[in-house]
Parts: sequence; C-alpha cells; structure tokens
Amino acid sequence: MVSDEKVDLNGIILELKITAGRKNPYYITTPKTNRVGYSELDQEELIGQFKDHWEMGIMDYDGSLEVAEPIIEVSLYDPTWLRENKRIAFALPLLKNEKPKWKSREEQYNYMISCTNNQFEASPIKININETDTIKMKVKKRKCFNRKRSTESN
Repeated sequence: MVSDEKVDLNGIILELKITAGRKNPYYITTPKTNRVGYSELDQEELIGQFKDHWEMGIMDYDGSLEVAEPIIEVSLYDPTWLRENKRIAFALPLLKNEKPKWKSREEQYNYMISCTNNQFEASPIKININETDTIKMKVKKRKCFNRKRSTESN
C-alpha cells in the first residue's frame, strides 16, 4: 500500500479476485498491512484459501490455480457483508485452511471486521501475476468515514 499522504496504513486488507474456470471467481484476502502498508500473502495461504472455496461449497466453482487467468483484480476488502450478517458468518465452521490460524470463527470474524479499510479509498487495479509478485496499490484517506463503525470494530 502506498499513499501520497502521511498516514498510518496499518490494518488494511486487500481482496484478490481470481478467475479460474467458467464459473464464479475466487476471492482471496491478504493479511492486514503494517504501519507502512506492507503485507505478505504466502503461496501456502493462497492455495489454502483457494481450496477452502471448494470445501465451503456455497458458491459454484470450477477451475484450479494452475488454470487461473494471470490477470487478477485487486481491491480493498469490504467487511460490510460480514458485519451485517454476523449470525450467518458464525454458522460456518472453520475450514481446513482456517483451523491452524484461528481458535474460533469469532476470532477470525473480529480480525476481519477490525480492518481499517473504511478509513481509505482506492480504485481497483488489475495486475498480471505472471509479470510480478508484488502488488502496489495507492490509497487515500477518506475525508469522512463512519467513525462509529471504525471504533466498534476495534
């Protein structure tokens, strides 16, 4: 993450939209950024989240990482659905990739909704993963954001 402003970039989660096959795209999230906007999604985590889509079975997916399109869309993760559908989110058990990382669905939920994304805005970008393994996304601080939601999530 980069910004022309001098701001704390801690707590931002990116969402990668990956198309593989003919059906629904896969949505993969990165860990939260640190103060300078750095986060690293390792290969094991990427593959794990991809496999969790299959395990979840809620959406209709086909394709694999091996046949995924090299152009992916990157945007700020939007926690709105999660916040507004807490009961549904808690109804899902932790998936195979999630179990080693989280003690409970509640712990994962709190991590995701506490992201600082609502404090920033950014246009989605497209990158070719065959050409780079680094995502550099420019964000800017929102002039006005819902402070209540921001403090509720921390």
